[in-house]
Amino acid sequence: MLKPANYKVLLIEDDKIDQMAFTRLIHEESLAYNCVMTDAVSQAKEILSEQDFDVIIADYLLKDGTGFDILEIVRDTPVIFATGAGNEKLAVKAIKAGAYDYLIKNPSRSYLSILPLIIENAINHAKMEKEVRIYHENLEDIVKERTEQLAAEKELLSITFSSMTDGIIVVDADKNVVLLNNVAEMLTGTNLEKSKGKNIDDILVLVDERSKEPIENLVDKVFETGEIQTKIETDIVVLGNKYENPVSIAAAPIRRNKKQISEVVILIHDRSQEREIDRMKTDFISSVSHELRTPLTSIKAYTETILRDPDMPESQKRDFLITIDKESDRLGELVNSLLEISQLESSMHEITKQYIDITDIIELIIHSLKCTAESKNIIIEKNIDTYVPEFWGNESKIRSLISNLVNNALKFTPDGGKIRIHLKYNNKIKIYVSDTGMGIPCDEITHIFDRFYRVRKSGSQIPGTGLGLAIVKEVAQIHGGTVNVKSKLGRGTTFQVILPLAEKHDYELAGKYSSIHG
Repeated sequence: MLKPANYKVLLIEDDKIDQMAFTRLIHEESLAYNCVMTDAVSQAKEILSEQDFDVIIADYLLKDGTGFDILEIVRDTPVIFATGAGNEKLAVKAIKAGAYDYLIKNPSRSYLSILPLIIENAINHAKMEKEVRIYHENLEDIVKERTEQLAAEKELLSITFSSMTDGIIVVDADKNVVLLNNVAEMLTGTNLEKSKGKNIDDILVLVDERSKEPIENLVDKVFETGEIQTKIETDIVVLGNKYENPVSIAAAPIRRNKKQISEVVILIHDRSQEREIDRMKTDFISSVSHELRTPLTSIKAYTETILRDPDMPESQKRDFLITIDKESDRLGELVNSLLEISQLESSMHEITKQYIDITDIIELIIHSLKCTAESKNIIIEKNIDTYVPEFWGNESKIRSLISNLVNNALKFTPDGGKIRIHLKYNNKIKIYVSDTGMGIPCDEITHIFDRFYRVRKSGSQIPGTGLGLAIVKEVAQIHGGTVNVKSKLGRGTTFQVILPLAEKHDYELAGKYSSIHG
């Protein structure tokens, strides 16, 4: 006989002989049952409200109800009907109502011999149902979690895909477009909605930059060789037959298995910015060469003239030497300006910061330019707010910024003009340098901070390196500030520099009059 585990069994039976027979079965078979007995539905309901059981054995006909009353209040516990009043129709009804099994009692009570096995099977069946239910509940959570994870991964991929600075196009095995990002849309003059499903040859047209002849399709070569293909040197991509951009292009295979290529990824790198940087480098070298050549030519010419003519009058020789001296100063100013702007733009260069008094700097600059201003009969006015806090910055750089602005105003202000310097504090330090000079044409304002750019006056070019305002802009930026300009032709120009103060706690951490490297 089966030796089941220690189960809690509720027997609902109003026949005392059947109760005794079940008790004898437990004793004779040494069944480890913890059995509770009752003979009424009402008592069974009270017991079930207080205790849990592994299995319930119920008679069909009870003194205050039927076994179906028990089925109505039981959900997860298996119920076995054992009755002598039933028939096949009632058995079917009981099973449909939720009973695990339906046993027919007989006078010899032989049904008791198989009852332990049925109890064991019923309990195991209930356990399996519970495990399946838990699995399905967990499965829903797993599916939900995985769905959310996939959605997050998809969103991340979409953001990454769309935020890439290079154009990306994915084509399938038939060379039809599957995906393309925002940059690819811009480079090809189309969008995903219009291009999806179209052949890549109709979307991406590549020609040789010099000959304008079509180049070999890299996608075809990837499918032929199964290897990554690149084309860098002289490619351009034609945008809607309207304009063209220089690009470098690469194509790589995607394999679903080790052999078959399912898609090809095309990477398009727009080289327009690189070309512009190359052009700017060329222009910069050309400008530097020109600015160096001009004073050097003068120095050499005057020097050779002096050397060739030993009998040159002293007055003329002195004039030549004065010119050589001025041109040497011009060279020195150019070299110093180039070094300064190079240092400002270098991320490796460190500037020392400390608390500085901008009011004192303005006073010193005005004093140093007093003679120059008087020689042109130009008045320099200053207007400094009653309270302007010390500024955490580099003293020499701030001096260079203000000096360049004032010198610039002196150059472009005619004799008898006026220059105003206003130092203002309103949560930020604001420096205004205004003049009554010639003003700047609207179409030139966007270029005045470019290196070597100089505004022309009446067809002539005012002396200078063309680096002063570029230095002003760089100094303002490294101090977290900005520089703006307003100008009207014939009425003058105003430059505004805004410098933010460091946060209070930054000042305290730094310690007054100490220095840091920024």
